[in-house]
Amino acid sequence: MTGCPSVVIGHPRPAAAGPLRDVLGRLGIGRVAVVGSDGLADAIADRESGKPQLLLLHAGLRGFGPELLAELRAEAHLHDVPILVLGRFAGGRQRGDLMRAGATDLLARPLTLAELSARLSLHLENRRLDRSLQEVIRSLRTYHHDAVQRMASAREMQLGLLPDATLRRSLEGRYGIVLDSHFESSSELGGDLWGARLLDDHRFALFLCDFTGHGVAAALNTFRLHALLARTDLPADDPAETLRALNGLLVGLLPEGQFAAMIYAVVDVAAERLVYATAGAPKPLIRRPGGGLEVGPSCGLPLGIAESVQYRNRSLGFPLGSSLLLFSDALYEARGWDGGMLGYDGLVDLVRGLGDDIPERPLGCLLDRYFATMPPLFADDLTVLWISRTGRPPPGPD
Repeated sequence: MTGCPSVVIGHPRPAAAGPLRDVLGRLGIGRVAVVGSDGLADAIADRESGKPQLLLLHAGLRGFGPELLAELRAEAHLHDVPILVLGRFAGGRQRGDLMRAGATDLLARPLTLAELSARLSLHLENRRLDRSLQEVIRSLRTYHHDAVQRMASAREMQLGLLPDATLRRSLEGRYGIVLDSHFESSSELGGDLWGARLLDDHRFALFLCDFTGHGVAAALNTFRLHALLARTDLPADDPAETLRALNGLLVGLLPEGQFAAMIYAVVDVAAERLVYATAGAPKPLIRRPGGGLEVGPSCGLPLGIAESVQYRNRSLGFPLGSSLLLFSDALYEARGWDGGMLGYDGLVDLVRGLGDDIPERPLGCLLDRYFATMPPLFADDLTVLWISRTGRPPPGPD
């Protein structure tokens, strides 16, 4: 047999199956195999050449019955092929047995050619639709798999924008700090980005940026910002001027309606000061030695909204033993199980609840307390930085 026929007709007298073949021909089925009782197995056994669209079996075939139908259905390549049975059926019990064994439909004789044509047309069309749907499903699965792979690669690239272990160790050892961070996005990709850079022997810069939106569009903006921050002509030691320069660049780059909230800060360990500027970003929080808290002011238009925006430097004392908490707005705008927003007051209470002595993992303890009372964050990206001034390098590995 060359290729698999579209329809296999099993008939006890193949020569008498002409009317059936004619009906199928008028339905556009060109490849029809008519076999007798001895040829049925061979006609449907060629798995390599595909499978038929439909089996039309005459109930007069030798050995026909529920057992034969069950055997056909057990064949993997026939499990979803319509099987129609043409014949005279004694009653409801016989019909039920045949349907339970695997028959798709029963064509009870006497049957006019017009009715036969209509029934065959219906099943062939359903089969075509089913095969088309399967192709769509396969295409969607392939697309989804490829999209997941691409998304995973993009996420790895985005995570690669964050400070690596080498930079963290350099910051901690050079400036006598401990830097801890938490970064999670609401989807595979997000619009948050944070970073740090060494300025001189006693100063380093920190920034945290939160772009509007989520997913691919927001993530693309983090790559844009990362590229801009790599420019050597930015006034990296002047937070207000850095934000002003970035704003002028982002106004021409960001799509309409997109913007970024950002804080840029310079830590001076010699002067024990934090100088920062904000562009619509959350207020920084400093925990003093002994547990006192100070919330710094925040003002300034988010980046990318308007040209020629001026930003203002603010200054806070940052003595030895203090900690600095920077965060995206998801941390305090989240709502608890009661629907109430956490707010700055709730966040201050969480930090104050850590006690007078800073625990070994302050950020981990803070977030444990936070997520114990807040539902998981699904609608926004979350970034939190905790920088403690210890005055000494962190302990090395054992």
